Amino acid sequence: MFEEEVELNADPNKYVVMNSNTMAWKNTNCKGFSYKLLEKVIDPRKGRLTSLIKLDPGTTLPTETLDERCDILVLEGELNDGHSLHGTHTFIRSQPGDLQTLSSQTGCVLYLKRRKPIRKSDTDRLLIDAKNTEWKPYPARGARVLHLYRDQHGVEAARLVDVYPDKQIPTHDHAMGDETFVVGGVIMDEHGSYESGVWIRTPIGIPHTPFTKKDNVIMLIRDGDMVW
Repeated sequence: MFEEEVELNADPNKYVVMNSNTMAWKNTNCKGFSYKLLEKVIDPRKGRLTSLIKLDPGTTLPTETLDERCDILVLEGELNDGHSLHGTHTFIRSQPGDLQTLSSQTGCVLYLKRRKPIRKSDTDRLLIDAKNTEWKPYPARGARVLHLYRDQHGVEAARLVDVYPDKQIPTHDHAMGDETFVVGGVIMDEHGSYESGVWIRTPIGIPHTPFTKKDNVIMLIRDGDMVW
C-alpha cells in the first residue's frame, strides 16, 4: 500500500513535529488513493506505520486481510470499511485477521495507524462515533474528554480531548511517551505552535505546558506506543 521501504521517524528518543499541511500527497498504484507518511518503524514486535490517507470520491481499495492492528480516525468525509459507513470523527479499530475494504463515495481523509498488536489476546474491534458519544468533563485540563481505549495491562491508552479557549494545561510529561495529532484548532506550548493537521511525538520524560488562545482545540492523544 505504501511505497517506502525505509524507516521514518523511527527513533523514539527524538522529538518530532510533522506538519501535514506542508506535505504533498503521494500517489500510489491504486487509482484515487494517496497518502502522507508521518512515521514508519520496521520491527517484528514494535513495527508501526502512522499516516494520513486520502480516498477520492468513488474510490474502493482492494479487500485485504489485516496482518496488523489498524486504527482509523475519520478526519473528513465518509468512509466505508466493508462493514458499515462511518462519518467524521469516528474511530475504528480492526484487528489482525479482519477483512477490510476501504471505500468512499464522497471522498475522505483518514488518520491511520497500523501496528503490531501488543498481545495476541487483544482481539476486540472498536467503533466509536465521537459525535454521538458522551464526552466526560476533564477539569484538570480545562477540557472535555472521550476515552477511546485503555488496554487492560495499563500500557497503552488513547483519547480525544477538546480543550476550551484561553486555557493553560499544567506542566507535565508523559511517562510512556506521547503522540498527538491536532484534529482542529491550534495548541501551543513552550516548544512551538501546532495547528490542525500537525502530528507531534514527544519522547518519554520531556515536560511541556500546553495552552490555547481564542479557540477550542481537538486532539487525538495516544500514550504508550513507544515503549512496547
